[in-house]
Amino acid sequence: MYNKTELMDNILTSPEAQKIMDFVSPVYGEAYSALHLFNCIGCVLDELDEFPDTFRDQLSVKTADLWSLDYWEKQYGIVPDLDATEEDRRRNLLEKMGRRFNNPKRIEDVLTSMLGHKVEVKENTGENQFSVLVRGYVQDLKPAKSFLDRVKPAHLIYELKVSEVIEAVVNIYYGMCISEHEFYKVEVL
Repeated sequence: MYNKTELMDNILTSPEAQKIMDFVSPVYGEAYSALHLFNCIGCVLDELDEFPDTFRDQLSVKTADLWSLDYWEKQYGIVPDLDATEEDRRRNLLEKMGRRFNNPKRIEDVLTSMLGHKVEVKENTGENQFSVLVRGYVQDLKPAKSFLDRVKPAHLIYELKVSEVIEAVVNIYYGMCISEHEFYKVEVL
């Protein structure tokens, strides 16, 4: 802040609000109501800065916050119990998700939510066999195995694979050469 006043130090708690003060007239440095308004605006902007960092956690039921659990429960038709803890609500969601399987896409969705990584299910990879590919490192596959054992048809077997994609920059050098040859036959008479 270029023009800093004691009142600004007392009121402005938001870093974004302090940045805002650089773009407004210095006369607002002593305006009590205006400083409170700028601080409110700054607090909202601070939350917007934090949102992208926490949004990835909302894509999995295991790491979802209270606000996204409401959306998850709506998706699966669960009436939210407001007295239940976050952990109970997550457990109810995972149980409901575990019961709603009927095709490979549904199994992919449940495992993706359970493991926090993209999962692909490929059918008919062998006789009475399907494969499950987890795209990302997972330390504990026991929950996925127990889920698959519970939901797969009894006559099918599955293969569970984990794949971590690593990108690397590689220089490939190649060369080419063109040559022309003429053959002469010399006979001595």
